[in-house]
Order: sequence, then structure tokens, then C-alpha cells
Amino acid sequence: MAALASYPELGCTGGPYEVNKGWGVFEEVFCAGNDSTFAMLEGVLAEVMELFPSELIHIGGDECPKESWKACSKCQARKKAHDLKDEHELQSYFIQRIEKFVNSKGRKIIGWDEILEGGLAPNAAVMSWRGTEGGVAAAKLKHNVVMSPGSHCYFDHYQGDPANEPLAIGGYTTVQKVYSYEPIPVELKPDQHKYILGAQGNVWTEYILTPEHVEYMAVPRMLALAEVLWIPKEKRDEADFIRRLEAEFLRLEGMKVNASKSLYQVRLRLEQGHFPGMVKVNFIPPVKGAPLSMKWTDDGNWTSVADELRPRALTDQPSSTSMQVCMVDTLDGQVRKKFPVTRLSLAFNKATAQKITLSEQPHERYNEGGAFTLVDGITAQEKRVNTEWLGWRKGVTITMDLGSEQEISYVGIGALNETYSWIHMPDVVEFLVSSDGKNFTSYGHHTENKDGASRIRGGENRQGALCAHRGEAPRQHPRGSSRSGRTSVVVLG
Repeated sequence: MAALASYPELGCTGGPYEVNKGWGVFEEVFCAGNDSTFAMLEGVLAEVMELFPSELIHIGGDECPKESWKACSKCQARKKAHDLKDEHELQSYFIQRIEKFVNSKGRKIIGWDEILEGGLAPNAAVMSWRGTEGGVAAAKLKHNVVMSPGSHCYFDHYQGDPANEPLAIGGYTTVQKVYSYEPIPVELKPDQHKYILGAQGNVWTEYILTPEHVEYMAVPRMLALAEVLWIPKEKRDEADFIRRLEAEFLRLEGMKVNASKSLYQVRLRLEQGHFPGMVKVNFIPPVKGAPLSMKWTDDGNWTSVADELRPRALTDQPSSTSMQVCMVDTLDGQVRKKFPVTRLSLAFNKATAQKITLSEQPHERYNEGGAFTLVDGITAQEKRVNTEWLGWRKGVTITMDLGSEQEISYVGIGALNETYSWIHMPDVVEFLVSSDGKNFTSYGHHTENKDGASRIRGGENRQGALCAHRGEAPRQHPRGSSRSGRTSVVVLG
């Protein structure tokens, strides 16, 4: 957008264009039918190649909406002149034309896996980020590949419990998950392994403002990825790697690197208690076999525990409660080091830990904790999509049984609207009520709005059902398109 704002003649409409004030993917792109576009890009790439001697030059090529090309007479003329059947092949023409220029300078291009769409340029290498499929496809075509799937290699994702971490874009990628990554896809035959050059970790900075925060997100996850790439799979040992990290942390401290210690955070897993209205809190030590103890408190007085904490049962007395737990390193009963604290706050209401059923299971990427996530007492926060929300690609009926007829003054559910992450509001949310669990009557509905939450008031009823209906992803937002390789979902919490 910045380039088009400065050089509007390079766009399909000629502008005017404005520099966007936030990150995202935008429909306004370089005009593929304008030769001036290629002249400008070749000039930029010529300067880049003067500065950097590497054989591979990264040209991007990802997340290019094609709506403006469809409406552009110059782009359509280009399609016709080169007998291109669709805009995907027009993108391939664009990439191949850039490749010819880069090749003429004795270099080769590498681009994100979208450059496969419409046909891969003859000498291009591919960086596979939308999973492993792009890398597999490129290797089978005998093209070099750098694996960089968002599932394991995006270090801008949360690495510890989002409730206890700095704001991030989302996701959940622990050090252990990075260490578990195998860069050679199982779909490849042995003679195709040579095309996998390695892997790359990414730290995108939409939510990162300082160098210290970059360090926090990258270290120690980049150490885990380095070992994955340097050591054969059969010789990797996660427990041994984590043990050796203790010495690395001391070196990093001496170098004043702001390394994350989220590795040592105790995880809390919530589940239904022994009876309705009770939340069971399970404490999960983060490091297997580490010679560390735990402390916990729910009243400000820390209590030491010699071994793994037994689950705690919490009820609605009081209506809100909080607890803290952390790992500690002790010697002769004295605490030498205290690791990051995990904090949990619950707010109880009539729905908390009550019986809940779903007509459709959530999408696998948005199903942490299952149905209980909706009644676990945690108020879902915007950037904790993978741990505090559930997501569906189609309509769902959520049924909750309060166990008896009760007076209700308010009924509500949160819905997330984050189109840049392919997350959309439901078209309609309808509330229904019943006294016998069989015959339901409508108690109101709520249509899509932009505040991220749907709310409706209730009355004296026993059971309630909530129906969320989802339509197609908004046409004005190209990232909702399945062609981008992403899943468009409705997320509720």
C-alpha cells in the first residue's frame, strides 16, 4: 500500500491509495498488466542484489488477492495476450517474469508457497508456510524447499499460557513443540529428501515493539529449531535438550539476552468437577524429570509442594477466585530461583461448569478444552484464540442444562471478529429456552455486529439453547477465501 500510495500509476485503478494504518492483506495490488510495474520492481531488485551477494533472493509472492486484476482491463488484456486461463496463471506469469530478470543477474528466486499457484517458475525455490503441502508439492517437482510451517516455526505465536504472556498474534507453539518438528515430510520418497534445504523460524512483529520483545519470542525456540536441523532425528532427545538449556540460560543472561522462561511455566487444565458448578483445576508440570518443586497460593501465602500438585476443586463460593502457581529451584529447603508464575482467575455465574452439549464439534484448530471451554469460568480474551475460544465452520447449537428452573437476568456469549485471521462473526445468534429440555421457544436473536460480542437478556427458565449461524466469509475480505489456503471460522467464547 505504501508503494501504491507513492506511485498510484502502478495500481489497477490509478488511485488514489492510502498507506494503511494497520497490518493485513489488501485488495489493492500491483497491476500485472502494466509494464511500468515490472520496470519498478526490477529496479528495486537490482539494488537488492547489489547489497546482498546470496544466490537466493526472496521475492515474497504470498497473499495476493486477485479481485482488482479481474476488474482491470490491462490485466485482462495480459491474460488474453498470453493465453492465461485465470488469475492464478496471471500470478504465475508475474512470478516467472520476475524470475527471468533475477536469473539474468546470476541469481535464483525463492518465494512463499503461493508461487506454486498457476504453475511454478522453472528455477524457483519454495518456502512452505501454509503447512507442509507446498513443500511436498515443490519437492516432488524437483524444486528446492525451505520448510517454515506456521504450526512449528512461527515464533510470533504464544509459547506459554497466553494469560501469562505478552500480547501476541495468537497460536500456541511451545519449545517442546518446536523440538518435536521433523522438517522432512513423510510424504516424500528418500530420493526427494535432498530437495529439503532446511527450515526457517519466523518472528513477525505486528505485536512486537522492542528488540527485547523480539529476543523473548525467539529464544529459546530458535535453539530448539537449530538442534532439530543439526541433529539427525534418531539422536534427538527432548529431555536432554531441556536439561542442557539450563546452562544455555546462564550464558544468555551473561549476554543480556532477554530469553523467555515460559518453558518452566506450570500449565493449568480445567475440566468439569465431580458435580455441576464445580471446576476441577489440574496442574501440569512443564518439564518432565526436572529437579524442580512447585509452589501455589490462592490467598497470598505460598505453599510448597514436594511433588506434583493434586487437582484443586473450585466452586461458586466466592463468585470469583484466583490462584497462582510456579516452579521453584530449591537447595536444602531454600528457594534459589523462582520461575515464571502462572495466574488463573475464574468468574462464576449460573452457567459455570454446568452440563453443556454441542450439535457440531468445533474445528480441530479451535477446540482446546472442548465444550467445557464455554463454561469454564474464564472470560475469553481477544488474542487467546487457540486456548480460550471454540471455532466452527458451520452453524452450531449449544445446549446448557442449569439443572433446575432458575431466575436469569442476563444471557450472553462472546463472538470474535478478527477478519485478518480468517475469523468472522456469526450471521445470527439465536437464544431459545425450555423448562423440560424438549420443547424450546425463541427468546430473542442477535445479528452480526462489530463489537466482538453478542448479548441477550433472559428470564425464568431451566434450559437454554444457543444457535449460531454462519454464512460465507465476507466477500470484501479476500483472506476468507479458501483459495488462500486458510480456514474461515466463527469463534465463540
